[in-house]
Amino acid sequence: MSSEQAVYSEQQGEVVTLTLNRPDRLNALDHEMAGVLLSAIEDIARTPSARVLVLRGEGKSFCAGGDVAAMQAHRNELPAFIEKTITPFHACILGLQRLPMPVVACAHGALAGGGFSLAMACDFVVATRSARFVVAYPKLGAPADGGLSFFLVQRLGAARGLEALTTKGQFDAETALRLGLVNRVVDDDRLAQETNQWVAEMLALPPQSLRELKTLVAVQSSTALQAHLQREKEAFLRCAATPDFAARVAAFAQKRQPRN
Repeated sequence: MSSEQAVYSEQQGEVVTLTLNRPDRLNALDHEMAGVLLSAIEDIARTPSARVLVLRGEGKSFCAGGDVAAMQAHRNELPAFIEKTITPFHACILGLQRLPMPVVACAHGALAGGGFSLAMACDFVVATRSARFVVAYPKLGAPADGGLSFFLVQRLGAARGLEALTTKGQFDAETALRLGLVNRVVDDDRLAQETNQWVAEMLALPPQSLRELKTLVAVQSSTALQAHLQREKEAFLRCAATPDFAARVAAFAQKRQPRN
């Protein structure tokens, strides 16, 4: 493990902990981090001794979504730059869904855009009381990626899912729990302890039962999710090619309001 690694994994017994490690950027995703995350997920899939995966973020937030500063730095090639990130990121989403073991997200701080998507791709979410779930995409003039438009409609229904993706796109932890977006809400200082206790309960189950149940649940949406991720990618890239998207990226990076 190195503090310079954008993503690192640790295994203790039958539990693997995968940590997003760009705390100075609130674990915002760029193409390099997405690629490293994908490699880590693929390695875990090939680890027969792993029975549960815990996904967490270092620092103040789980993941603040896409790295808008990096987008602004590549403003002259936005669609190509974004495609280079979104392709491995979507592979990460599918990879988490297809892992043979359950995945638990430890949600704290801000989960915005792709960070929200990443948590929704996990099988279970434990959130701190101070966690905030933010759709964020419309502020950039974009639709969604990482399957968020799939997961929210799947869990909330079409009407409430669309509302969440547009005008009601921010949830505190208690609201997320009530809507069924997270499984448990815990005090901030008990996130690790409560997660470990839940993981221990899963490990107490027969391994073959846990593995087969994960597969049976995930397979119900895997094919549909894969097709939907492609549609999301195409929609996002269409938006990324517009002048409005570039202007909103610049405004966001410069911390000012975009012009309508």
